[in-house]
Amino acid sequence: MTADFSFEITSPDESLVTISLGGDLTSGELERVESDVRKVIDREDGKFGVLWDLRGVRRCDIGARRAMQKLQSEIASKQVRSAYVASRPRIRGVALWIVHTSGDKLARPFANHEQATDWLDTSRGRIEEIIHRAKEIVSFVGGKGARQ
Repeated sequence: MTADFSFEITSPDESLVTISLGGDLTSGELERVESDVRKVIDREDGKFGVLWDLRGVRRCDIGARRAMQKLQSEIASKQVRSAYVASRPRIRGVALWIVHTSGDKLARPFANHEQATDWLDTSRGRIEEIIHRAKEIVSFVGGKGARQ
């Protein structure tokens, strides 16, 4: 990796994987880290969100965009939410292009970190909550709430 590129993957808890990129993002630089990203995403059980932190990215060439689109398509197959945080309008446009061309309806670009984490948090526990409420309804209908 060159001095103008930075990369870090963190997972502060089981429900979030943060991929931070910085500097000049080229296809060559992204190629070097793709396997690390895939390892983290593949080992997760599908109950996580992915936060792409692009706030430190200054520029992104077309090869890197295509590689990120391919990674996003792989993430989409796991049906988990992805948020792209980019404070620079041009990089946020890149994130929008990646989201749009990957066809992932569970991915969104954001201007700041708080918006992204709030959006990712809204998906946590949704399935569990739906199952819990469905069980409550079934027990109510099966018990005294049902018409005989």
